[in-house]
Amino acid sequence: MKRLISLCLLAAVLCLNTRAQQAETLFPYPQAPDSCSTLESRCNYIIQHFWDNFDITRPLPEQGKFETAFRDYVTFFRYANRNIVFASIRDFMFKARSNTNNLVRIGQTAEQALYSPYAEYWSDEVYLQFAKSMAETSTLKKDIRNYYKQQIKRIEHNQEGSIITDLEINLSDGEKTRLSELQAKGFLILFTDNSSESSIARLRLSTDININSLISSGQLAVIQVYLGRPDSDWAAAQPQNWTNAYSDQAAKQIDLRMLPCCYLLDGERKILNKNVDIEQLKQAIN
Repeated sequence: MKRLISLCLLAAVLCLNTRAQQAETLFPYPQAPDSCSTLESRCNYIIQHFWDNFDITRPLPEQGKFETAFRDYVTFFRYANRNIVFASIRDFMFKARSNTNNLVRIGQTAEQALYSPYAEYWSDEVYLQFAKSMAETSTLKKDIRNYYKQQIKRIEHNQEGSIITDLEINLSDGEKTRLSELQAKGFLILFTDNSSESSIARLRLSTDININSLISSGQLAVIQVYLGRPDSDWAAAQPQNWTNAYSDQAAKQIDLRMLPCCYLLDGERKILNKNVDIEQLKQAIN
């Protein structure tokens, strides 16, 4: 089965590599030699030579052609050696620093391809390589550097496997507390706003039989954190077996890529899953 999956992935990469030779692409992509016989070796070669036929120091073209090329570049990351991916990014970003306008656009494109809610490939450690390069480039405006510095802080302090940032929250009864003061065998934290999507998420979670069973048995505590300050009648309409709270600092301290946004934690508040949608969350809990 593993061999079949690898062959399918290799076929997909070869298909993308062949398409790159057509006129639709911004520039000719590299062709891995026959000596690269494995999926990883082929992707390693392509990543190392991807930008050989493109001068990143010249003004980038319009109409999304660069963004398409960048997403094709990122497609190979997940099958390549981690160190080679990082080395390629460092070399690419170093060359791009000679053109500030290009660098700004590259940062935006990297965010869309690797970090945004619509990214095809989410990877904290890969995106951080781009974000750190942006934050450390002195020729960029201060507000741009600070934007990436804040992103880096949120991501690094809220990675899967780490303890979630100890956010202060305002409980619906007016009391203040911190996440570290809450006790449970497991936590589901739902970050919401006043959108219809948040309302639907609340309804789907509050009516889920498995989740309610876990709450009743003391295995799970659901913490809803509303971003900002809700209306005075908000608390009364919320599920009464949840801990309902609000915070105007959550978006600044927690890595939230979508709303509503779910985090699943163990009893020590270690992040097991983050930035997952409702269906993914249900599967993880079940």
